[in-house]
Amino acid sequence: MPQQRQEQSLKVHRIGKSFQIAQAEDEKKPGQNGMSAETKEEPIPIGAIPDPYLLFYNSILIAVIILVFAFFAAKSRQRTPRGFPNFAEFVAEGLDNFTKSIVGPKGSKYTPLVGTVFIYVLMMNFIGQIPGLHSPSASLSITLALGLTVFIYVQYENIRQNTLIGYLKHLCGPMPLLSPLLFVVELISECIRPLTLAIRLFGNIFGEEVIVVVFASLLTILNLPALGFLPVQFPILVLSVITGVVQAMVFSMLTGIYLLLALPHDKGHEHDLNEEEAVAHQPANVAAH
Repeated sequence: MPQQRQEQSLKVHRIGKSFQIAQAEDEKKPGQNGMSAETKEEPIPIGAIPDPYLLFYNSILIAVIILVFAFFAAKSRQRTPRGFPNFAEFVAEGLDNFTKSIVGPKGSKYTPLVGTVFIYVLMMNFIGQIPGLHSPSASLSITLALGLTVFIYVQYENIRQNTLIGYLKHLCGPMPLLSPLLFVVELISECIRPLTLAIRLFGNIFGEEVIVVVFASLLTILNLPALGFLPVQFPILVLSVITGVVQAMVFSMLTGIYLLLALPHDKGHEHDLNEEEAVAHQPANVAAH
């Protein structure tokens, strides 16, 4: 009898254990979408940051378009350009004049950097106007990478133009007593430049895209689907085009200003201007004599 009771208790224990295991497996069993029964997909809120990989691929697409444009522009050089070569020459000349207006008469060597930054940022801002695409400049990681690129090149020019010792002396300032304090302040101001470039561009473009999405969904939010054909977001799209141009100009202009500050601060440029003024006034002086 004791042995039979012991066997019955063992059977009951095994049955209970197997029931617990089966119940646990049922709870872990995935649903129809390969997810647990308790896990559900949450809807993406309006104005959410797009997928970073999508923004990265859009930025790669823009880089490829710029390379193709430069390739065909360089391949189709003519003495009397017409059509596409004429347009490419117009763009290059305009970017060169824009760079020289910031850096100075000798700023043509910085035109490739400043011009490329302007075109790249401009196309990043404009590609978001195409349905299905988003502006890569609405991602802080992309704008920060662009700001760091400009920052590294500016520091390279600082050291190349002024030598490392001269650059450090420039950071220390003209007053020896305040050199430790000025060095810290100047170093912080230099290191914060890529962050300010990135945040300014990211904040403006991301804010515009959020406003466009909100205005496009406004009629749905107000439960007025019958008026869905009205382009409520059209004024914001026009404003975003203007702002995209302005942001590209600001980013490239600051790049040129940072390069101008990296040049040696001597009287060489003033000397060149004095020579030009002397040549301009030379005929008047000769006539006076």
